[in-house]
Amino acid sequence: MKSLPPLSPAEQALMDLIWQHQPVSVAALLELVNGERPEGISRNTLQTQLTRLHAKGWLKPDESERARLYSATVPEKRGRGRILDELKQRLFGGSSLSLVRCLVEEGGLSDEDIRELKELIGKHKKGGKP
Repeated sequence: MKSLPPLSPAEQALMDLIWQHQPVSVAALLELVNGERPEGISRNTLQTQLTRLHAKGWLKPDESERARLYSATVPEKRGRGRILDELKQRLFGGSSLSLVRCLVEEGGLSDEDIRELKELIGKHKKGGKP
């Protein structure tokens, strides 16, 4: 996979919606975006963000239909992994352990999360893929 440029928080929120609803039209995406916000954004603002995401390589438009549909260029898991790697580098010097330690020590994990994490670690130790 070619290296994708980082996303702004607004672009990340938009990609989350696109991954969940792709392929998605501008009109449907505008409805989804404005359904989650106290103040809506305009169609032009959304179109500008989509154009930027396309230029960055995160989106591909499909113009074969009457309405242009957008889809992600990378699967959600791979895209989120790319974003996580960037976050890990920027905030934790590339250390996964520091990232997890921060989550645990700052109370970001519930008891259920910790139980699942222990299971995941156990599977990983036995050679299973997470």
